[in-house]
Amino acid sequence: MSGVAKHLGEALKLRKQADTADMDSLSGKTVFFYFSASWCPPCRGFTPQLVEFYEKHHDSKNFEIILASWDEEEDDFNAYYAKMPWLSIPFANRNIVEALTKKYSVESIPTLIGLNADTGDTVTTRARHALTQDPMGEQFPWRDE
Repeated sequence: MSGVAKHLGEALKLRKQADTADMDSLSGKTVFFYFSASWCPPCRGFTPQLVEFYEKHHDSKNFEIILASWDEEEDDFNAYYAKMPWLSIPFANRNIVEALTKKYSVESIPTLIGLNADTGDTVTTRARHALTQDPMGEQFPWRDE
């Protein structure tokens, strides 16, 4: 297993579907881990911007987003995730979210970190800031210099 898949195993599930996502569907893409939670006011402010970007550019810019939720209650997770059109690490796999939080030294949310899905190499650790500065994605995928 390589790239992003080594961090996730079979943890992904599609929104509002019980089926797991096919890891092959991530191949060749930039994958963004979106660290967020329903109880976080800045997250609730940023999520609609991210949804809009996703819906406008998902197909043309060849990327995927995976929610890595910091919610502590499954009902809160489910209600928040219902507003999102992308993939998620299931609530039951919070240990994966905890491991990713440590690996990428996430100290606050919302945080959006981009990876090369095939290699697992970090593309950007500042995607949240970059998206707010470049909402049309002209500099996408906002590579760290």
